[in-house]
Amino acid sequence: MKTFRLYSLSLLEKEEGEVVHKPIPVKDGLIINLENKEQTWYIDAVVSKEHKMYFENVREHNQNILVDVVITSKENHPAAMITSVSAITELSENFSILLEAKLVLRKDDIIEDVVETLVKEGFSGDAFFDEFKHRKEDLAVYSQRTLVEVYTLLKESGKYQLV
Repeated sequence: MKTFRLYSLSLLEKEEGEVVHKPIPVKDGLIINLENKEQTWYIDAVVSKEHKMYFENVREHNQNILVDVVITSKENHPAAMITSVSAITELSENFSILLEAKLVLRKDDIIEDVVETLVKEGFSGDAFFDEFKHRKEDLAVYSQRTLVEVYTLLKESGKYQLV
């Protein structure tokens, strides 16, 4: 089991064909990789009470949330996870949400997407490496396209009831 500090949490919701990030300010939090065969993670985030009704509604309707999490520092690339709300705990000034999660998209997946696209476009040799370096600088474009694909696949799989 590995535990990391949760740096940021964003909801990923599809609106007008695009997946939009809706940041949830985290006052404190941890993310735990259970390192089990099911590849289960837990996200424990302390957030303000203004978001409580959203998470209660998701839990009440047994829905799933696609989220982007960043661990440790803002320099780390976000990881997309499909989650369900396991617990909501009232705190004195905030509340804690416990999300059970499965990793669905990492930086390596996005880099693989870039490489696959370059191969399909016929790049090779030095031109391949030059174009890879150029496109690697703008992973956000690939991330958005890949997030839309991931969101759609999760929704169509029937396994998840996405918000």
